[in-house]
This record gives sequence, structure tokens and C-alpha cells, in this order.
Amino acid sequence: MPGSDINYRTRTNETFSGYLTQPDGDEKVPGIVVITSIFGIDDEMKELTDAFAEDGFIVSVPDAFWRTVPGPTADFQKGLARMESFDFDQGVKDFEDVINDLRAHPRCNGKVAVLGFCFGGRYAHVAAARFGIDAAAAYHGTGIGLNLDETSQISCPVSFHFGGADPAVPMDEVKQVIEAYSGHENAEIVVYDGIGHNFSMPYKPGYDADAAKASRDAVLRCFRSMQPSTAGE
Repeated sequence: MPGSDINYRTRTNETFSGYLTQPDGDEKVPGIVVITSIFGIDDEMKELTDAFAEDGFIVSVPDAFWRTVPGPTADFQKGLARMESFDFDQGVKDFEDVINDLRAHPRCNGKVAVLGFCFGGRYAHVAAARFGIDAAAAYHGTGIGLNLDETSQISCPVSFHFGGADPAVPMDEVKQVIEAYSGHENAEIVVYDGIGHNFSMPYKPGYDADAAKASRDAVLRCFRSMQPSTAGE
């Protein structure tokens, strides 16, 4: 394991970069596509995704912003600007191509989850609705409320986690997410009272160790539904 930089090819033969990390060995394992926050694939994101590889998953992390301002950034305003200029419809196509790429990887057993951090949360929800993925999860996911009309199309396990004091995801929106998923038999929507944004990200000011651990444990349980030998643990 360590991970490595990779290239993806879109359905129109364009190429862009990303990061792939996988467990030791050669057995087939479930996959996770990670859609990053506005900061992109920085060292923090690599550490977080490497940890899922240690748990037995092959993890693919595309550079979501390759069409506008590629690469990682620590500049919040730069990250915010490229989020605001992001083409939703084109981005969804790119993410579908990444999902299909991971499904076809020799190490992947054909099952794929999507995990969104912040900006990526909306796309985990949309992927669950449109692309037949096997699980979806998000930490402090923004924009999910924009596509709640698609929730009825989702049948896979879902684990979404929000801070109760997160200005980027108002509680009114979180309540709408909870209501939209209320009829879903295997959806876990958790709110951490008094916790703000970026609670899952150890290098960000909003990090909260307790919320980070609780939310990661829950997401791991959700994703282990893709591992037959450990399902139900």
C-alpha cells in the first residue's frame, strides 16, 4: 500500500489525474470512490483514503476540479471559486466514468461505494440515485438538499453525517435530508450537536475527534455491507 497517482480516461477520451490506494495482497475487494472537499487531493485527503485501504477497500480519488482549476489547494477562496464554477452535469458524467473505471479494476470485486467530503456529499447522493452504486456516505456534505427529489431512486445503504452547528449545511437543509430519507430502510442520517463544518478532517480548524471517530465508524459499518465475509458485523 502506499497509494499512487493515476490517470483516468473519460467517455470522450479526455484524461485527468487522481489518486488510487489499495490494501496489500491481490484478492478482489470492494471499491470506494471519494469525492473530495473543495481543497482537492491534498496530503490530508490521501491519509484519510489510505485509512480506508487499510480497512480492506480499493479507493479511487479523482481530481474533481480538473476541468477548471486542477490540483490541491490550501487557499479557501480559490477552492470556493472553483466550486462555484463547477459544472454539475459535466461533473456527474466524470464521476460516473470514475465509478465505472473502479468497477472494472482487477482488484475490485465489482461493488463500489461513493464517499463525499463537504462538496462531495451532493455527488454521493446523486451517484446513489443514478448509478446503481452499492453504498453511499458523506461527512458534512453540502448541496445534498438540491437533489432530494431523487431520493426515491436510492436503495443502497446510506450513511450521512452532519454537524449541528455547521454554517455550510443549515439545519433546515439537514431536516429536509432526514425527511427525504425517512422511508429508506437502510439510511443513517446523524447530527452531532454543537459540531461545525469539517469535523472529519484532522488538519482543518473544525476537526472534532469524537465526531470524526463516530462518523467514520458508522461509514465503515455501511461500507462493510459490500464485504460478504464481514457483513452484519
